[in-house]
Amino acid sequence: MSGQRSCLPEISRSWSNFCVSKKIAFKDRKIHPYLTDYWSGCLAVDSMSRQDLLTLQRNRLTVLLDHAIAHVPFYRRWSQSSGYQQGDKIELSDLPVLTKDHYQADLEDFQSDAFPRAEMATTKTSGSSGQPFAFRAHKSSIDYSYAVLWRSLSRHGLRPGMRRIYAWGRSWSFSTSGLGRPMTHAKLRFRDWLNNSKTIDAYTVTDRNVEHYVEDIEKFRPQYMHGYVSALYAMARYMLDHGRSFQTFQPIAVVTESEKLYPFQKETMQAAFSCPVLEHYGSVEFGNIAQPDPSGHMRINEDMFIVETTDSGEAVITNLLAMAFPFIRYKLGDILQISDEAPQGLPYRSLEKVVGRTVDLIPVPSGGYVHGVAIAHLIDPHLNVVQRYQVHQQQVGKFVVKLVTKHPLPQENRKKIIADMKGLVGEDALVIVEEVDRIEPSASGKYRWVMSDVSEVAKKIFDGS
Repeated sequence: MSGQRSCLPEISRSWSNFCVSKKIAFKDRKIHPYLTDYWSGCLAVDSMSRQDLLTLQRNRLTVLLDHAIAHVPFYRRWSQSSGYQQGDKIELSDLPVLTKDHYQADLEDFQSDAFPRAEMATTKTSGSSGQPFAFRAHKSSIDYSYAVLWRSLSRHGLRPGMRRIYAWGRSWSFSTSGLGRPMTHAKLRFRDWLNNSKTIDAYTVTDRNVEHYVEDIEKFRPQYMHGYVSALYAMARYMLDHGRSFQTFQPIAVVTESEKLYPFQKETMQAAFSCPVLEHYGSVEFGNIAQPDPSGHMRINEDMFIVETTDSGEAVITNLLAMAFPFIRYKLGDILQISDEAPQGLPYRSLEKVVGRTVDLIPVPSGGYVHGVAIAHLIDPHLNVVQRYQVHQQQVGKFVVKLVTKHPLPQENRKKIIADMKGLVGEDALVIVEEVDRIEPSASGKYRWVMSDVSEVAKKIFDGS
């Protein structure tokens, strides 16, 4: 079976020509220096046969494993202890499955000595599992992930530089103060100008101001919208409840990421926005793992990733292009179902079902909701003390914050967490901070960093609807 791009729009193999405007192409030359060289080859994978894609995947895996054994301390020790000799054939299944704990024990153990430390960027996950995770990345793998994102969006008629609503969280608001705040605001405005975007703070989409945001979108007239599921869903729910629709424009699509998209949310968005809703599956560690094709198949970017599952269905993922700081057979924490064969039209297998990390909308005593990720970022300034955390809303006005700490929590940290929580959910809320030895996973085996016993969204998820 060969890839059949003839059923898809013809896309320019020049990144500059693919971009809508010169300022986007200029920005990407600076921010994504490898992208121009990657784009044509990345796009060409869509036209490969299944067998050619598997050959490409195997070749990239061989290069990755050879590099890791030669240059990465963890895998150098593994090869010595396993009796591996240079030239021996290695199967991916020969290598151990790793978790965050392996990386958190010593980041240097996974740093390739072939890449200067100065070229590495340190980033972190949002802590959606209740355990924030700092790691390193190199632009060579980041930029290919960006390429596969746009390869997917191109199948739906989207191009870089199209007018976009970007509903995303502003985590910096919890760690930036003084002169840093206006400077950050200025940078964000400049970024919006470069990207032809209007950013909406997903953390602040509540019943009180959702009408204002819908009006802003109407005035901006975006060609597509992109962002957190819960923020886009809140706006869609408001529009249906009030019999509203966009009058001056028609979006091409809505792109969701960061949170699991549930059927009831997708149906609400499609009805309110009158356009396709495209769920993108990925993670901070890996980037863009899978995206939908025009037929609705969630295609795995197998030129960049090998996706395995454990007997229980838990995702184990290898990034074929992350040589500088390898993620090889990394247990991500999601439960997946993968197709046995590649559906017709493109050479990639697809994800048949994704049970992703859930971010709830948290109801507050004064009415409306706050975004669950906002609560997670309240803990960011305390990660020098906090190892794992979980916020449990037991009643509308009662929150229990459980913390696993490296050493006893200083009183000033406790007061700061309580004050910031009250600032988000209401000054009258009862916020209890508990230091515990362990936080148990949910029945599904996953840790939830935010839980609500009273959220309608949470109830739908727990009920499996």
